[in-house]
Amino acid sequence: MKKSIYQLIRHPLILGSSVIFFGSLASSLLNYVFNLIMGRTLSVGDYGIFASLISLFNIFSVFAVAIMMVFAKFSASLVGQKKEKLIGSLVIAGNIWVGLISLFICGLLVVFSYQISDFLHINSQSFIVLTVVSLFFSFLTSVPQGVLQGLLQFGYFSFVSILASFIKLTFGILLVAIGLKALGAIYAFLLANIAGYLFSFLPLLKHLKVKALGDKFTLGSLHSRAYSYAMPVFLSNIGIISLVSLDIILVKHYFNPTLAGQYAALSLMGRAIFYVVSPIASVLFPIIVQKKERQERLTGTLLLSIALIMLPSIVLSFMYFFFPKMILGIFFPNSIYLSLTPYLGPFSVFILIYSMCYLLNSFYLSIGKTKVFIFTIVGVILESLSIVFFHENINQVIIGLIVVSFLLLFSLLIYYRNATKAS
Repeated sequence: MKKSIYQLIRHPLILGSSVIFFGSLASSLLNYVFNLIMGRTLSVGDYGIFASLISLFNIFSVFAVAIMMVFAKFSASLVGQKKEKLIGSLVIAGNIWVGLISLFICGLLVVFSYQISDFLHINSQSFIVLTVVSLFFSFLTSVPQGVLQGLLQFGYFSFVSILASFIKLTFGILLVAIGLKALGAIYAFLLANIAGYLFSFLPLLKHLKVKALGDKFTLGSLHSRAYSYAMPVFLSNIGIISLVSLDIILVKHYFNPTLAGQYAALSLMGRAIFYVVSPIASVLFPIIVQKKERQERLTGTLLLSIALIMLPSIVLSFMYFFFPKMILGIFFPNSIYLSLTPYLGPFSVFILIYSMCYLLNSFYLSIGKTKVFIFTIVGVILESLSIVFFHENINQVIIGLIVVSFLLLFSLLIYYRNATKAS
């Protein structure tokens, strides 16, 4: 019995998830303090600006998530094939490839910064430019962090996350205190992304010194190998990430500044549930890739990950339903947010369903079933339409989110049999 328990604890999914969970917990605690201080020191209108810019960052950072998954898959495949000597060339070629793509994307965003600021009702383009520069470093960071994930180096992966969060908190407090307001919060966000990029390279230096004989990753070979996988991964992730980001941007557009700020706070409290369980999906991806390369069974690992996500999500959702004032007291005790009390429970249901969708999306991508992007893209289109046509109040927005996420989850579950049969 003790041996079985020990083996279960030592399971890569549980061990790796635990490392990332506690790392994420520490990082999330720092992020919570950062958001708490921003929420209390910034006006509701300024916090709405900050939250909408972070949501904009999150939507475009889908490129970074897609890139990270590409390099996690490539590095995990190399480990499964016992070709670790190619890791160094993968990192070098990856930085050049991603750097060129990032310059193009970020350049376009800067060109259209006036239109973006006008849509979000922000009176300064400097907010947009700083957010775009943060995106650039986020894109670059996705290469070393993806490789770290593929190598199952979850400890250092978590360390970088904690360090970046600490830098963001420290400089956020300092810059807002000297009077930069929302702009100071964005500057802190930028500094955290720069630090994350620089420190992610340290454990990979030993791989950069290894010279592989024969086959290696060049810019051309990486492009040909990555393009066919990266594009559907990008589309899939732009759908799944937009499901919890686009709503904030649309609410910022349709609602008045106070309501937009309140909804941003509601979204932050709801997404806290997702932050608790999201490490499961992060660990599942490289483990499934390596198992697939070794032709091992995948079903048991997937079922374990589903259980690890469902149990804490249900417990936390229960708390959001029955103790909403306690949750508000932890996150946003200011009386201006008290009107959010009846919305916490329903929004937690949306996050619970979304977490399952996120896990299944990651699983399908790990086994190469990239057509899953069709489901996520359709899902975010339906979500956009529901908010565009039904935005009289926050309750209408939440109902639309629940309905769309449930339809997406149902579709992903139906797709499972076909996807695994093909595998």
